[in-house]
Amino acid sequence: MAQKTAYTEGLKTALGRGSLSIHDVSQIEILSGSNLVLCLAGGTFMTMSLSALNSGNCRDSAITRVSKHVFCFTVYRSIVAGESHRVCALKTSSFSGTLKVYDVSGNNQVSTLVPAQELYIPLETYSVRFLSRTRLVAAIKKGFAVQGGFEMVDLVTAETQGLLDPDDPSPLDLAHRKVKPMTVFRVDMVFLVCYDKLAFYIDRRGVRPLNKVVLRWTQPAHAFALHQPYILAFCERCVEVWNIETGEMVQKIQGPYHLLNTPESGEKVLGLSLLSGEITEIVFREHVSLNP
Repeated sequence: MAQKTAYTEGLKTALGRGSLSIHDVSQIEILSGSNLVLCLAGGTFMTMSLSALNSGNCRDSAITRVSKHVFCFTVYRSIVAGESHRVCALKTSSFSGTLKVYDVSGNNQVSTLVPAQELYIPLETYSVRFLSRTRLVAAIKKGFAVQGGFEMVDLVTAETQGLLDPDDPSPLDLAHRKVKPMTVFRVDMVFLVCYDKLAFYIDRRGVRPLNKVVLRWTQPAHAFALHQPYILAFCERCVEVWNIETGEMVQKIQGPYHLLNTPESGEKVLGLSLLSGEITEIVFREHVSLNP
């Protein structure tokens, strides 16, 4: 189910009405410990103060517009004392992808994004996600027959390599079934590789463990949120909730939604209703009867 909360109502009020009006919001991430809100709207990547946003005193002049023509961004939230969070913004075209990496500098009062690195991928790129502080995974279009649609990027050496082991036919056979690469999640010591029609596990070598499940969405999915032991697959007409341990769908939330954030463990999953335009919290529960 999707429901309004005081949190989502405050966010909606701040972004859409009153002192601050931002339209065409496609992504929001909140770094509460850094007092920072990251927002992508109309292709413009911007930041603003979380405390000012919550108080309703955030004016347009307080927004920092970091970059234009951004397709999406990803966040690495560090849990190491003294180590900064990281953000990577993706600019993409029909022929390439450009990754701009920023370090979050400051404290819980004032924080900014400091440019750290820029990398170029000579392939059309669909998405990017941190696997660790120094490693990213990019979903790509070309080179699919070898990499299975995913390229791993080392931020230390600037080298890239395919995520899937080209010598293991098992994951490549699944990846070759006319599917679109979407994103990858780290789940304990393995990785959950997500495509628009299915998902499966690989280990650190890119090999698919024989005892791991394969998830097959009932509809093509365009976005995913991991909330262990569940993954939410955002489809055209619903959100499917799957148990990643058993491989079973446990709930179907009716209505088209656009995923706004990439929640960490315990964080709220925020969705934009494509019917009402409301920002809502996606609430899911186990053992709920599936709607037809």
